[in-house]
Amino acid sequence: MILLRQAARGMWRGKKSYLACIVLMAVGIMVFVSFNLMYRNLAAAMDGMYLDRRFGDAFATVGAIPLNKAEALGDLEGVRQAEATLVTDARVLIPGSNRIITLRTSSFTPGEDGRLNSFLLVEGFEPGDEGILVSEVFAAAHGLSIGDSLTLVIEGRRVSPVITGTVQSPEYVYAIPDTGQLMPDTEAFGFGYLTTARLGLLTGKTGSATNLSFLLEEGATFSHLKPQLEDALAPYGLRTLFARDDQPSHAMLDQEIESIGSMAGSLPMVFILMAVIILYIMLKRIIEQERMQIGTLKAFGFSNAAIIAHYLGYGGITGLAGGVVGVGLGLAMTGGLTQVYLQFFSLPVVETAPDPVFIAGGMGIALGSGLLGALMGTRGILRLTPSEAMRPPAPPPVTRDRVGRIPLLRSLLSSYGFMSVRNITRNRFRSAFVVLGVAFSFALTAFMSSYGEMFDALMLNQFTKVELYNVKVSLRQPAAYTAALESARSLEGAKRVEGMLELPVEVRGGHLKKNLTITAIQPEAQLYKIYDNDGDFTLAPPAGGVIISSSLADDLAVGRGDVLSMRTPYTGDEDIPLPVLGVVSSNLGSTAYIQLPGLWELLSIPPTVNSLLVDAADTALIKSALLEADNVAAITDSAESEALYVDLLDSYAYMIYMMQLAGVAIAFAIITNTATISLSERKREYATMRVLGMFPAEIGQVVSFEYWVLFLVSIPPGILFTRLIKEAMAGMIDNDIFSMPVSTAPGSYLAAVVLCMAAVALSNWSARRKIAGFDMVEVLKERE
Repeated sequence: MILLRQAARGMWRGKKSYLACIVLMAVGIMVFVSFNLMYRNLAAAMDGMYLDRRFGDAFATVGAIPLNKAEALGDLEGVRQAEATLVTDARVLIPGSNRIITLRTSSFTPGEDGRLNSFLLVEGFEPGDEGILVSEVFAAAHGLSIGDSLTLVIEGRRVSPVITGTVQSPEYVYAIPDTGQLMPDTEAFGFGYLTTARLGLLTGKTGSATNLSFLLEEGATFSHLKPQLEDALAPYGLRTLFARDDQPSHAMLDQEIESIGSMAGSLPMVFILMAVIILYIMLKRIIEQERMQIGTLKAFGFSNAAIIAHYLGYGGITGLAGGVVGVGLGLAMTGGLTQVYLQFFSLPVVETAPDPVFIAGGMGIALGSGLLGALMGTRGILRLTPSEAMRPPAPPPVTRDRVGRIPLLRSLLSSYGFMSVRNITRNRFRSAFVVLGVAFSFALTAFMSSYGEMFDALMLNQFTKVELYNVKVSLRQPAAYTAALESARSLEGAKRVEGMLELPVEVRGGHLKKNLTITAIQPEAQLYKIYDNDGDFTLAPPAGGVIISSSLADDLAVGRGDVLSMRTPYTGDEDIPLPVLGVVSSNLGSTAYIQLPGLWELLSIPPTVNSLLVDAADTALIKSALLEADNVAAITDSAESEALYVDLLDSYAYMIYMMQLAGVAIAFAIITNTATISLSERKREYATMRVLGMFPAEIGQVVSFEYWVLFLVSIPPGILFTRLIKEAMAGMIDNDIFSMPVSTAPGSYLAAVVLCMAAVALSNWSARRKIAGFDMVEVLKERE
């Protein structure tokens, strides 16, 4: 009971310090619980949908293959099931809209069981030949309901099927077109299903298929099966063949889930580690101040175990409180954060019920961390005998005054400043802890402040430095270069037109390989630039080789001067050597750039393009003129793409603001806590200065100058910590779609400086108030 009352009084006296530890612990546990629950929920939704819908392990597209020939592919060794479907992009005509709206339409047989990539019927029923199923998000974006008619243009034929239901599909969880677009635009692109008989008649491909999916036998791998599939599909105009990992929708979803899992495992530890360190320093200071009480307790017969258990209670209570608050905040945040992701990923309803495993895990980590910090701080108790503990420790010897030997220092500093600098050098451990705390706070605040800038670097650079066109016209089929450009130049409002060829290719570097899209542009291109994010410069596409992105260079372990080998739909099994003539820092995945004439020559094809870039005075005129053009697959308006990005940023604003508030709160907690610990350790020193005639304001100048010096010293390591945190986060988040920038804009550093200066100023103000309120007689009677 005596020890319990002592613990209660001790924690109340140091309530601010313990509160700082609780805040740090709570933030770490909040991130741990919320991100792990998000990871579990999204992974379970993905796995459940893939299993229920029989999502394929491999996919292929061909010009056309008879259905009976496609069914025979199921007999290949390693293939459990093969599924063939007819897929075409239909133009959707929405009254009053001047946008190119595409509905990727697939065939299905009503009532068929066990098909691969089967849709999930969200609402309604399967149609007959006169009906259509459309994606749930596409219907919502256009305000479509069951019973509405949808006007489609398929191969030049206009039809108006009735919507009988809305669906989700494992193939289009993240629905993006094949035009290089990275963000889903639910108004411009969706998917739907018509019966096999109806779609065959509309496309003129009755009895044929264009897309194939394969479910592999257990133990079979795509790499071993790929040569067989290439040989079998080559006669039918094989265009693409890839594993599930390279399927666009799955790649984006899987990499996002893996990023969340990585952050859930490592990001919380940063906060928890800092809490453990602070708790260790705080309890070490408490024990040093309570040496006499410890000696007295030992003299009265209290064992080492009982006394250690007493101090472990400090850490246990701190960890328990941080765990309870962190778990509560984590559970509260999970639903909102999950909904942010569900705006971009079309998955079945995600279960957000609390998981006892993560709740118990969060509480266990918090409690264990609190006990660990306390245990580290109490180790010295075991070495104290009663007689030793009841006398103060000998002060550390000062053999020489190194500060006093620094030339001109006394003339540069006032007496108060000189005292501050000498205190810093004579208490290296305490000073180092303050610098570490401020540097960590600086890094955390700078990192959180740069969230918006990171999104800007990811996307806005693409709009302002790379894609300088107003409109991009993606063609269904490649067109002759000269004719395509002349047609585009004839459009009203077109000021400048350039052609581009974007091809899916497989590139190899040694034993490593990658599927990507190679971008070919003219040497004098003005509407599309090759931009280096880190160097802030542009490059012209090279002749006789490629420039690759830094992420592709890392994936293939190649650099400038190495030679890649490339395969394309035009070359089949033939490997084309491709020298690497440069590497640029890019935040938008794995890419490669080449001169357009150079690619024509490499592939031995006539001059063709499949995209047209237009600098237009009025984009509406361009879109209206191309609205019903047969060979136009999609029109990308740069202004609309930028608006999509802004909407994306707004969706993430909830998470960004929460993280920024957490960063600011933690910065204030760390800095004020370190100041409180330092003030508690030195109150006898400050009381002595007052007895010697110094006013509280003068002592405050000594304290303030010391903390401002330590603040300036902490900025360089704070900048280094910011870089290390960003590199660690980039390693967890980077994927084939985008990579996180690790550079930080000066504005974020400035925000960190201002916020940390505010915390230091607040700590100095609090210290001056406490110094003015010291009872000098009581303080000087205390034994250290």
